[in-house]
This record gives sequence, C-alpha cells and structure tokens, in this order.
Amino acid sequence: MEQGTMIDHRYQVVRPLGGGGMANVYLAFDTYLKRDVTLKMIRLDIKDQPDAVERFQREAKAATTLVNDHIVQIYDAGEFDGSSYLVMEYVDGMDLKDFIQQHFPIPYQQVVDIMEQILDAVGAAHRAGIIHRDLKPQNILIDRNNQVKITDFGIATVKRSQSMTQVHTVIGSIHYLAPELPIGKGASVRSDLYALGVILYEMLTNQVPYQGDTPDQVAYKHGNMPMPFVRDFDSQIPQPLENVILRATAKNPEDRYFSAESMADDLKTSLSKRRSQEARYVPETSDETRLVDTDWSERPYVDDPEVLTDPEEGKSVQDQIIDYAKQGKSVKEIAQLVDRTPKYVRSVLSKNGVKFKSAKKVVVGLILLVLAAAGIGGYVYAQGNYVTVPNVANLSQSQAEEKLSDAGFSVGNETYTTSKSVSKGNVIKSKPGSGAYLKKGTSVQLVISSGGDKVTLSDYTGWTYGDAASQLNNLGFTVKKKTQASNDVPSGEVISQSVTAGNAADPSSTTIVLTVSSGPNKVTLPNLVGKSQSDAINWANSNHVQLNFVNQSSNQPSGQVISQDPAADSQFSLDKTLTLTISMGNSDSNSSSSSSSASSKS
Repeated sequence: MEQGTMIDHRYQVVRPLGGGGMANVYLAFDTYLKRDVTLKMIRLDIKDQPDAVERFQREAKAATTLVNDHIVQIYDAGEFDGSSYLVMEYVDGMDLKDFIQQHFPIPYQQVVDIMEQILDAVGAAHRAGIIHRDLKPQNILIDRNNQVKITDFGIATVKRSQSMTQVHTVIGSIHYLAPELPIGKGASVRSDLYALGVILYEMLTNQVPYQGDTPDQVAYKHGNMPMPFVRDFDSQIPQPLENVILRATAKNPEDRYFSAESMADDLKTSLSKRRSQEARYVPETSDETRLVDTDWSERPYVDDPEVLTDPEEGKSVQDQIIDYAKQGKSVKEIAQLVDRTPKYVRSVLSKNGVKFKSAKKVVVGLILLVLAAAGIGGYVYAQGNYVTVPNVANLSQSQAEEKLSDAGFSVGNETYTTSKSVSKGNVIKSKPGSGAYLKKGTSVQLVISSGGDKVTLSDYTGWTYGDAASQLNNLGFTVKKKTQASNDVPSGEVISQSVTAGNAADPSSTTIVLTVSSGPNKVTLPNLVGKSQSDAINWANSNHVQLNFVNQSSNQPSGQVISQDPAADSQFSLDKTLTLTISMGNSDSNSSSSSSSASSKS
C-alpha cells in the first residue's frame, strides 16, 4: 500500500511495519484524533477467502471485549477497496522475540516483571471467557518503557465453544503448543498457560525447549519428552523460578496451574530468599511422559504451516527413504517427501545397499521423453502452468500488485529502499525480476521507493520527545536523544534540534539529534540551621535558590536560622522554594509567630 494512502478519509498510511501470512501491517496516522495507530490490512491475494475474513472479524470481536493495560486495543474495523482492515493501538517498540535476542541474558527480576504483565493480560482474557490459543513471543509487544502488550487474537476462541476446537482443526505455533492439542483435545485455559511456561523458558535461555527437523518431531517431544531444566542451562536460576516453568508445562493439564492468577501468585515470590531451599517440582501424574498418541494415522488434518502434518504411519525417516526408493522414486523426489537433503538421502540408500535413480538418469529420461513427444507435451504444460513475470517498475504499489495478480502470481511482503530516480511509493523492481519464467502462484516481492528527495524540517522545540521522534522516524530520519537540564522547559520536551527548522535534509543519510529537557537543575541542600539570615541569603543568591522566610520566637539569637524545609542533604530542584524559619529571639512582645516571604534570584 502506498505511503500517504487515506483509508476511509481518516487513516493515512505512514510506512509499513511488517506483514505475515494473513495481513500487511502499517503505521498510520488517525487524522481525526491526531494519533499514531497500527493499520492491519488483509492481504490482497486472500481478501476474498471467507476463512481469512472470519479470522479478521474474530480478532476484532475478541479484542474489543477486553480492556486491559497489557492488551493491544482495537479502535476501529472496516473495509477499504474490498479489503478488510483493523485499526489498533500503536505500540512503539518490538516483539518479545526480538527483545529476548537483543537483551539476553535478561535479569531474573525483569523476566518476572515481563511475565507478570503477560499473565495479567491473559488472566483478563480468561476471565472474559476468551482463550488466546496462539501465545508466542511474536504476539507479545514491549514498548520503549518495557510495558507489555499482547496482540493477535485472530484465532482466539470462547470457552466451551466448539467452532474452532474440532478434532480436525489444530491451530497454533508448534514450539508453544500444549501436547494435548495435536491429538484433538480442545484448547483451554491450561493450554494457554502451557504456552506461557514455554515463553518463560525462552526468556531464561534464549531458546525454545524442543527442536526438530519437522513440526511433527517438535510435537512428539512436547508430548513425550520431559521438559528440559533451565538450571542445567544456567545454574544460577533460582529453583522456584524453574518450578514455575515445570508446573506450567506439565504434560497432564490437571498438573498445571488452574489459572493465570495462580501462576502469577507463584511467580511473584519465585525470587524470594525464603524459598531458596525449595525442591524441584514433580507432577503428581505418574505416567508424565507418554500422553501423546503415537498412532499417526488418527492425527488431525492441519492447514497451518507452523503446525502438524501427517508423517507416514510413524516410520523412521530412514525407513521411509528406503521404501520410497524401492517404489522407484528419484533421490530428489525422496528428499522433498522426507524433508531432507539429496546428499542425506543418497547416504542412507548407499549404506543400506539400496539402488536408486540418479539425477543424471532422471534428466536423460526426461530428455528422451521430450524428444519422443517432439516437445509438444512439455510446451503445452509450460504454457498452461508457467508465466513470465511482468515489468512493474515505476508503477504504484497497488497497480503492481494488480498486474502481478492478473499474471497469476501472489505478492509477498514488500521492502523499501531509497531511490533518486523512482518516485516515493512507486515500485523500483520486483524479485524475481521482470522476464523471469515462473510457475503460477509463485510469490513475487516488490521493492518500493521510499524517495530520495530532501525533507524540510519542522520546528520540534516544545514537542515531547516521543512525538518528535515518531514523526521524524516516519519521515525516514534516524533520531538520537541528548538530555540537558533546564529550568524553563518541562521535563521530556525538546529544547533544540541539530538541524534547524526550515532547513532541508536527506532522511536516508541524516541523523537528527534532539536535545531533551531532563527537568530543572538540582542542588544538594547544605545545613543552614544555625546560620544567620544574611549568610543564608548569600548562599541562595550564589546557587539561584528562591527563599521563603517564616519568623518565629525562640531561645536562639534573633536572625538565626532555626529550621529549614526541605532538610539538609536533600536534592533540591531550582524551580522550587526553600523555606527557612528565622528566630525572632525570646521576646514576650513577639511570642506569636509571623511569616514573610522573600525571593532570592540571580
């Protein structure tokens, strides 16, 4: 979608934020409420698929029923040019997956703080009768203040509803999928908590507990292999914190926490010294590790690329390779069927003395076949199934997408780069390029110009740093922050900018430094008690401190400071007033207190 596109006369597209299997995601500006929002637009190639539209509608319905500080809010939903869209709260930050990779190792207390926020959001959803079903780090956002927001309720379901939990439908991300789900049991509160246990494991180790070459292997380990111990990875992790993972990821759902609140309560004290002698958690279920049915013939059908597919009757990969070779399949065909490299397939067959078709023999056979048919069959097939990538250079994004779609291609996620010759928002090239001869349905990526012209800078003084940096980032600039104390500019507001307002700069090569107020200067207050009033005034004048005097009768000499507020050694902000109580001496005529104010300024 082109930058600057106006959706329903209200939401202006600023720049892309990314995309996925269902939708393209953009940063947009709500021109009515004057705020940044996230615009989620269903992909052009699936906009007419009922299942995709239903998922969009489900996400809107689920999220709008939830009000929680840690759940991304849905503001609006609609349709634009025949495509469904959602308008959501914009979170200026990154997802938890990136956060873990960039900040690992994460301090244990910060891990607990993040997980407590996640549990607060999940608990709110569960109390509203909504099970998320796809909890993973990619669906958990963390803003610049380390505030957590959960998003993507697109496959969420209502408790007791069977519409999305049938035996033949398993949806979710395989590395976080509870072991009962692949065998047809419905999603539940405890399957969400299992995913959270895996996420906690990942925050402490920077890896998921189970790896495999195929989704089936990962699912098998979830159901049949004990959860690895995080203390084997890092012996400094407190045992109670590891126990939270072990209980949340127990194979039997009955052994897990019964609610997000109970898991949060356990997590809160997991770093307490009072629990330092706690033993490792052991589930009550005796047969902990054999809960996934290994009869693969009864496994559910799954259409999500991240979840299970049906292997061949539970046979080992090597047995499958040998069987396929005996059926006369080529090495290349077998490699594709068992998801291994041709080199690996040849190695297995050679070790087992099984003859196989070499690539050369297959190629020769194909050539002979083509010659025998005078090239007619291959030509007809290619004509019907292969097409040439059209030239989309200099077209708008929507025009290019339409042209590729008409030619029979799907459009992948777009990328942006600067260009001096191609107008901003127009296509520079496609990947693969024009003229490429590809099979229909192949994904083609667009490279779009982000422009190359200079941009005239506005005056950002007086703006909050967040607002100024957001607008400059949207324009393509790199922004850096510099703090400076100021008695005149409120904390968090911009004092000055490195490129003067009115000047033009190239966003692709310019870094804007914003000097931001950290608030008034501060001084450490000395002990003025016992000093004379004139000495106190002299100190105040030298340090630009404003004074307020209160006169009071006392046994101390007249004119002496007998108390101060704030007290000595306090960090005192220079926009405040220091109050000094001055002795009037022990005089009957001055037995009552009186006050006066004085201001000492530079």
